[in-house]
Amino acid sequence: MPATTPAAQPATVPAAPVIDARDLAYRYPSDAGLHGADLLVRPGDMIAITGPSGSGKSTLLALLGMILAPRSGTLRIAGRDVAELSPRERDALRADSVGIVLQDLGLLPFLNAWQNVAAAFGPRFSRHEEEARDMLARLGLGDLADAPATELSGGQRQRVAIARAAVKRPAIVLADEPTASLDDANATAVLDALTAAAEGGAAVLLATHDARAAAACARQLRLVDGRLESGPEEAEPNGAQPGGDVNPDGDDAHHGDDAHHGDDALNGDDAHHGDDALNGGDAGKES
Repeated sequence: MPATTPAAQPATVPAAPVIDARDLAYRYPSDAGLHGADLLVRPGDMIAITGPSGSGKSTLLALLGMILAPRSGTLRIAGRDVAELSPRERDALRADSVGIVLQDLGLLPFLNAWQNVAAAFGPRFSRHEEEARDMLARLGLGDLADAPATELSGGQRQRVAIARAAVKRPAIVLADEPTASLDDANATAVLDALTAAAEGGAAVLLATHDARAAAACARQLRLVDGRLESGPEEAEPNGAQPGGDVNPDGDDAHHGDDAHHGDDALNGDDAHHGDDALNGGDAGKES
């Protein structure tokens, strides 16, 4: 009998990007900020954004999280052109598609751990106790679900913030210096949690000085003087590709405290007080 020719295997089609940024720019009066960044991020990517203090890392995350509006360039999140959205539509897209872990974490001191996680769902968060407790258990905090936020250690608070960012299973998780000031054990727990989010299909981006955090990511991109030293996509989806050296040269002085008041908008369905920053304020001033 003639040999049977094996059937051709269909080519793998890359998943559609959840972040598509082209020539993205944001400038402060000092001319610091971000200058023409191109970035393409797909589901399951885990990317470290490194660079010295003042290079634009926090500004980039604020733009991708729709806390700030770009001065120029284009940004598509989950397939939608952000510039074409109304403020209410941007808030809805952020609440549905983006989870953010800010440097100050933004935990509410009058709530316990599970309530802080469930707050991602908005004012009626008590309906989501089961999801919140389940997410905390996945991050090794099941026994502390009822603990007041004020009684948690730094590493535990970081994991609660990550649980809140991930509980709604957003397409994108952005984390600003998630391992800063943590010891090795807590840093490992935090990175494991972010890795689990990426393995679950989220696109995870970390702004970091920490070589441990950068090493946990499949892609490493570097910002220098507001310029991203890479093309829009440096690796095949989910594939390791070195995109820049790590320079752990000190803590990233995050001057974006006035962007932090968008945390409720980031984590709640109907909060809209990120609008001022989205409409051209100087919130989120860069580290």
